[in-house]
Amino acid sequence: MTSSQIFLYSCLSIVAGIGFASFWDFSPSSASWRIGIFLIGVLLFVIFWKKPVGMCVAFCVCAAALGIWRYQAVEFQAAENAAAITLYAGEELQFQAKVVKAPEKRISSTHVVVQPEFVSGGRILLTTRESFDIRYGDVVTVRGKLERPGVFEDFNYEEFLEKDGIYAVMREPALKVEQRGAYENVGERAMAVIFSLKTTLREGLEKHLSVRHGPVMVEMLLGDKDVMSDELAANLNVTGLRHVIAISGAHIAILTMYLMPLLIWLGLWRQQAFYVTLALVIFYVVLTGLQPSALRAGVMGSIFLVGQHVGRQYASLRALVFAATAMLLFNPFLLARDVGFQLSFLAVLGMIVLLPVVLSFVPKKIPGRQLLGMTIAAQIFTFPVLIWSFGQVSLVSILTNILIVPLAAPLMGLGFLLMIGGLIQPFGFLLSLPVALLLQYVLWVVDVFSAFPFATAQIENLSIFWLVLMYIPIGFFWWKFRSRREFPGSYLS
Repeated sequence: MTSSQIFLYSCLSIVAGIGFASFWDFSPSSASWRIGIFLIGVLLFVIFWKKPVGMCVAFCVCAAALGIWRYQAVEFQAAENAAAITLYAGEELQFQAKVVKAPEKRISSTHVVVQPEFVSGGRILLTTRESFDIRYGDVVTVRGKLERPGVFEDFNYEEFLEKDGIYAVMREPALKVEQRGAYENVGERAMAVIFSLKTTLREGLEKHLSVRHGPVMVEMLLGDKDVMSDELAANLNVTGLRHVIAISGAHIAILTMYLMPLLIWLGLWRQQAFYVTLALVIFYVVLTGLQPSALRAGVMGSIFLVGQHVGRQYASLRALVFAATAMLLFNPFLLARDVGFQLSFLAVLGMIVLLPVVLSFVPKKIPGRQLLGMTIAAQIFTFPVLIWSFGQVSLVSILTNILIVPLAAPLMGLGFLLMIGGLIQPFGFLLSLPVALLLQYVLWVVDVFSAFPFATAQIENLSIFWLVLMYIPIGFFWWKFRSRREFPGSYLS
């Protein structure tokens, strides 16, 4: 057994330890659990130190103990931060705070995340329907009633916000900007410039597109959430096309598909073009506001692209596991509390493992064959989690994806041209015409298929057992056709 294999299994064991601590609470004796598991690993290492398999088992046991310890350490710190802030829950407060994330302008409200000065750790989410000129890095005075996020019947809002370090909310507060751009270092200044550019680009898209088309492109290209109407968002879910709009690993792959040939055409060597493309992908993730969904897409999508670049499927798989482990060590709450992380990881895993198999069944003459194959492979792997998390499955998604997915790449490409070229008059109007035409077709498909009475099926009250059981046929499908090795990389070669 090689050292790389031992490292891979150790990473998987860390994830398993975090998962164990996430779903099973054994806090009363947590210290003895961790120490006991770790000592078992050390004992196995001493006994089998000359046998590779035994050493691998020992490393895995110690790694699992590390995962359990990391989750409980973060959980303990989160509990302390929550207690410090929620001590004032239900009270009218006035305090100064710093805006630590780019404000999110949604369809009916604006969300602002601030770090209050009266506590050392923990953030507060401000939601307001009024229009305030608040920017990243501003110091503001906040006055309002502090509340706990709460737990609803089918959604634990408190845990959802806690994974992002937010422990309280304040609705419709009074806000006053005390200091503009209180940046503490060069990094914060650079982030502020990028966020200002994002605001300019968003305003350009909204200026040149209709009220219905603009929000779709804003979410698709810039990652802003809740900018579309509730009806349109629901119809996208019903038709199984929300993934085409929301930023994902596939979007990063599409972005690279355009950047690589462009940079090579401009005179860069292929290796130089690849690394410049990765740098631009990082810039693009920051441009979206470093939102968790975009950050996950950037990490997972880049891992997939690196695997395609080197042409090694298993190198990409190991890199994906390492990336997921690193993200979970940084924030172990992602595994159980963030459905987006689960879907991002499984989507890229599906593209790595199943894409060669899926492409062997897709005729080579179909337009957008690789992108369609990526979509099918990702949907197969994410299908059980979607049912488990949302209790709804789209019965028309296969047909709608065949009709729409081949257009995702040209729509994104034309959208980027509009977003950048639209800053120069009169190019904005000319570039908006093909984008509006494609969007009109996409929304027509959404409207038509979402109106079908059998478009979705409700499946509720699934347990983790049924979730695991649903992956058995997926594993059998891969095992049956695993010898089909068409590993795509044409747009990177």
